[in-house]
Amino acid sequence: MKKRGTYTGVVVIAVLVVIGVLAGDRGAILMDGVIGGLASGLFAGAAVFALFAYSDRRDPALLLVGVGAAAVVVHLAFLSTLYILLVPTTAAWSAVIGFATLAGLLVLLANLLVVVPWRERRGRKPLRPATVIAASAAGLMVLDVLSATTSQPFDALDKAATVVLLVGGITVMVRSVRWGGRFGWVAAAGLAIAIFGISTLIANLAERGTLTWAGRAFAGTQGLAAGSLVAFVVVGLRMESTRSRRATDRATQVMEGRAEIASIVAHDVRGPAGSIRSIAGSLRTSYQRLGDPERLEFVGMIEQESMRLLRVADQMSLGLKTDAGTLDFTLVVRDLEGPVLQGLHDADVGAREVRVDAGTELRASIDARWLAEAVRQGIENALKFSPGDTPIDLRVRRDGEAAVIEIEDRGPGIPSEMREQVFEKFCRWRPYGYEDRSGSGLGLFITRSIARAHSGDATVADRPAGGTILAIRVPLEETT
Repeated sequence: MKKRGTYTGVVVIAVLVVIGVLAGDRGAILMDGVIGGLASGLFAGAAVFALFAYSDRRDPALLLVGVGAAAVVVHLAFLSTLYILLVPTTAAWSAVIGFATLAGLLVLLANLLVVVPWRERRGRKPLRPATVIAASAAGLMVLDVLSATTSQPFDALDKAATVVLLVGGITVMVRSVRWGGRFGWVAAAGLAIAIFGISTLIANLAERGTLTWAGRAFAGTQGLAAGSLVAFVVVGLRMESTRSRRATDRATQVMEGRAEIASIVAHDVRGPAGSIRSIAGSLRTSYQRLGDPERLEFVGMIEQESMRLLRVADQMSLGLKTDAGTLDFTLVVRDLEGPVLQGLHDADVGAREVRVDAGTELRASIDARWLAEAVRQGIENALKFSPGDTPIDLRVRRDGEAAVIEIEDRGPGIPSEMREQVFEKFCRWRPYGYEDRSGSGLGLFITRSIARAHSGDATVADRPAGGTILAIRVPLEETT
């Protein structure tokens, strides 16, 4: 609907321009009157919209633009009313009336020039509406006095004002574009003023020449500039609202994620913390009756539960960093065997058998530390969900233009409908027979995140003889 309204406005202005060109002087007068009224209405709309938005957002840019657009309308209406009531005959007063629109646009331009510098005045007092209104009113008064008392012909002052609008509009556009982001709509508003300035200048120059039709055509850009200002303010606010909404949604997701993490941490920490407390209490109450071997056994149990608690904390910390995208990757071309074996060394294998086939020399652009972490997470996941008397196979092989690190277990496998879900954060799904296994549900999420940071991926598939194959794929670095 908004696009349709914009197109309709453009068509209406174009039709009025054509009428003015084809109908001669009377048509031009009619066109100027209609477009002038349309432009005033659009400037008034821009002022009301921006000032209402300012009352809610307290955005200095909206205050400056709203007061500037209001200056165009109020100034022209005030002087036109005085002209009608007083019916002056002096040329000076007629000059003031003719200069009214340009004076309002010059004030609007001045306000736009202030938008970007004011944005950078952090730590200072906020911009007061009374200050902006007073400064704008003072500017209008100075311009009116100048137009009424100047010794120069009015045409010269008129042309000078249009040149200022042209140069100032381009300046606003360049300065705003340089800052980018939320200042894009200010740049577009500056462009609209520059277009009005050059078109009005051409119109004035064409009045006494053979290009009178060009002057009439360009006169319609007053309405185009006003309409553009409205459109740019509305679009700019919508874009800013969209960015704010996305930031709010992201913040909501983060808070929900933190709440979920807090719940999981409380659940996973409660087990080892409760065990440590129970063991320590038993040791304290029975200390005198126990011999050294029994005391050492209790201490060993406390150490084991402490290590379990530390692993939960490390896993949660790594999961948070992975989710936030704050892991620092330094990619270096190197052989994969070292990081794969390091991942095996870091894994809590215990007495389980892990059969390794990493003899193939494959090189890739990797961060050795984080790739080893991905391998460790995958191995510990395989150990957790497979029988304790079965081996784990770890191998590295080439598959086309990629290297694949495969971790095979002989557990119950993963159903096809769960093969993507197991890579999600805090996945609590457990295969049949392993429902009581503890874990944060972050292992495979971390593995896939690290693989994708290497422009690769991690997937799971069935092992032909039963079990699961976790495949970590990274692109190979071609050797010359």
